[in-house]
Amino acid sequence: MFKSVGVALLCCVLASAIHVDKCKDGVAARGGSNGLGSIQDVRVTDCAESPCKLRKGSEATIEFDFTPDKTYEKLTTQVFGGIGIVRVPFREVHGMDACKDIKRKSDGKKGCPIEPNEVYTYSNSFPILKSYPAVSVSVQYGLNDNKTPVVCFTLPAKISN
Repeated sequence: MFKSVGVALLCCVLASAIHVDKCKDGVAARGGSNGLGSIQDVRVTDCAESPCKLRKGSEATIEFDFTPDKTYEKLTTQVFGGIGIVRVPFREVHGMDACKDIKRKSDGKKGCPIEPNEVYTYSNSFPILKSYPAVSVSVQYGLNDNKTPVVCFTLPAKISN
């Protein structure tokens, strides 16, 4: 019973999609093709509008629906926090295996490979460390096939105490 209530609350918290922008730099694939899938919705815990407020010492959950443009066997996360022209990886989630956090919407099948023209949901939680500075930041979140971006977006956020 408590598990069901927890799942229902999490769904309500994650229910609002927020506005994000496409990544501006480093997203074009090699060989002249953009190779990018499309993103339908992005949801972040306790964030109904941007900038998202990320409280130090808490945990953030990001979830987004996307459709890949082709089959991918393996994906990794690419997550940076940008302040001005400086980009720093979110080390707790950057460069990790993304396949374990992907589920096909039509039947709930988890993991890779992922197929074109199917909608998938990526969901992951990670800590907002107390050591992070309290600043406004542009979070760049992406899934890569080797070094080629599959999906990528930026999200304005504010890290606070």
